Amino acid sequence: MGEDTTAEDAGATHLLAGMMPERRIARVVIDSPLPHLDAPFDYLIPDKLDRVEQGYRVRVPFAGRLVNAVVMAVIDRSDFEGRLLEVRSAAYAPSYTPSSLRLAEALAQRSCGSTWDVLRLMAPPRVAAVEKRAPDTEVDLGRLRAAADALGAADRLHHDAREPRRVVRQSLPDPESPGSTAARELAADAVRAAATGRGSALIVVPDARAVAAVASVLRDAGLERWTSRGGGDFAVLDADDGPNVRYGQYLAALRGEVGLVVGTRPSVMQPVPRLAHLALWDDGHTAYEDPHAPYLHARTIANMRAESEGCDLVVAGYVPSIEAVALTAHHWATLEQPDTEALRTRTATIDLWDDERRAHDGPAGRHWMPPGVWRRVTEALAAGPVAVVVPRAGYVQATACARCDAWAECRECGGSLSLPAQGADPVCTSCGRTQVDWHCPECHGNRLAQRRQGVARVAEQLGAMASGVQVMVSSASSGVVPDGAVPGGLVVAVPGAIPAVPGGYAHVVVVDAAAPASGLGGEVVALRHWLVAAAHARSRAAGGGVSIVGELPALTARALRTWRAADAVREAYDERAELSLPPVTRHVRLEGPEAAVARAVRASGAESLGAIVAPDDRGASLLLSRGAAQACVDALRSLLREQSKAGGDDLRVRVDGPLRLA
Repeated sequence: MGEDTTAEDAGATHLLAGMMPERRIARVVIDSPLPHLDAPFDYLIPDKLDRVEQGYRVRVPFAGRLVNAVVMAVIDRSDFEGRLLEVRSAAYAPSYTPSSLRLAEALAQRSCGSTWDVLRLMAPPRVAAVEKRAPDTEVDLGRLRAAADALGAADRLHHDAREPRRVVRQSLPDPESPGSTAARELAADAVRAAATGRGSALIVVPDARAVAAVASVLRDAGLERWTSRGGGDFAVLDADDGPNVRYGQYLAALRGEVGLVVGTRPSVMQPVPRLAHLALWDDGHTAYEDPHAPYLHARTIANMRAESEGCDLVVAGYVPSIEAVALTAHHWATLEQPDTEALRTRTATIDLWDDERRAHDGPAGRHWMPPGVWRRVTEALAAGPVAVVVPRAGYVQATACARCDAWAECRECGGSLSLPAQGADPVCTSCGRTQVDWHCPECHGNRLAQRRQGVARVAEQLGAMASGVQVMVSSASSGVVPDGAVPGGLVVAVPGAIPAVPGGYAHVVVVDAAAPASGLGGEVVALRHWLVAAAHARSRAAGGGVSIVGELPALTARALRTWRAADAVREAYDERAELSLPPVTRHVRLEGPEAAVARAVRASGAESLGAIVAPDDRGASLLLSRGAAQACVDALRSLLREQSKAGGDDLRVRVDGPLRLA
């Protein structure tokens, strides 16, 4: 059955009898949170369900109840020495391909998780009516070739498929359509690959805005989104669609009815008959970190698919992540960087306004909008819209005593105080209590100075500073302005909510720019945030410019001035290599009671594997060489199964999660 696990061990009601080789048998994994039940179980396939094959979702009796399961294989003989129970019901069509089932098992092993958890994340909820629809369309290679021609990719249609490409690319903004996504570049690569007839192409992007941008480029190239009534050329996997549409798009891609798939994080696992090309945009975006067990990262999945399915892989972005650059350092992928001429013609000029430069403006230079920057804003408004990017949402996120400059703190818990709106009483950011009649405990002053202003407060001040100019706010609380919906004037936005405008902004300003105060790789995080913001500006040839106000690390500042992001990230990687920090090594996080963590460290073989063990008050972090990590993970996975079988559930394991330094 799987790792000496029997149905009796799990409480199933299989009765002893002989084997039945004349019947088809489904070998399934079941829906269970218990690690020791992450094993194959065998069930007879009744004649009425003779459609069941590998990849079908079924319902089976287990421990006295019906549970969901997925058929991993169909066999003609079982090793179980008992009378097999029957599959009770089944889907009308498979939800997985053989390669996607193998991928699920490999991901579960790598991440110390369960196969079922991976399969659950891979496929959307099934809809029976959608499954009953018979495939009636196929990929139109002629339309794809015409689209490749429209996108300027037709001259590269004869790419040699015998040697798949693995590329980490530093991209540049499209001068005709600047924005957070190089949509035309992504579309051109994918359409070219699909038009060769080698298989399907996946484009994975971090959010709905990027999905819409890529879909718009594909439509402009003459391609249509797939529908159940009329067919189409590409599928869009959008969580905001209803269950029927979402599952229909998923099945269309799985059955090979479309040659292109565009979607967010889950689409990186989209099953297709043959995968020719996989593109992952902006792999440093936090949206790619799945918050559900086993906490898979889209980049990891993309790398494993490229390895197992032999497809082209393009990991592209304005700022590649350190993990992506590590692939090139290990010679697994090739680094592509823009040449000097492209940097000169396709990017905006970036000026940094650090503390030293702001001091030249005297006391006024300490304002969040120094006079020199404001002059550029007012001049640029005559040429087009201007974006002001604010790192924080809300109104005012931190305050201080206006008399003595001590940080304002909550009377109950000592947390920092924010202002939710103009004239409102301060509110604690930790416990949420309103601080009526606040007084400073140091000097007894009762006036607050605003220290960390949010997007709403900055927009309010800009409205007063630029009288008669329209000011739009784009953030989660006020509403995200869609791309192309800015008529002019000023746009005040948080990072990630900057709406693209045709031709780009005349000027982009980033206020209060800084790197994260804690955590590993803060300088690269800051570089990514502000270079993505700068990508919304017009090119310098078109008069575009960017002003970044704030004090930044030297590596970040240098890369922003030159747009040499990949070089800066490689420098950060080399620093990690000297310290044996991820991604040079791999990180395994253990959390739970002290005794359970200590037992897990011993069982993992960390000492014999040469791991660095760093205990803390919540557990321990293990840093292992990349060659030794899987042996450690396998040992921990076995331990979790043993504990689960014995009734224990006090240890939590996360593989390759973020490493937080003390």
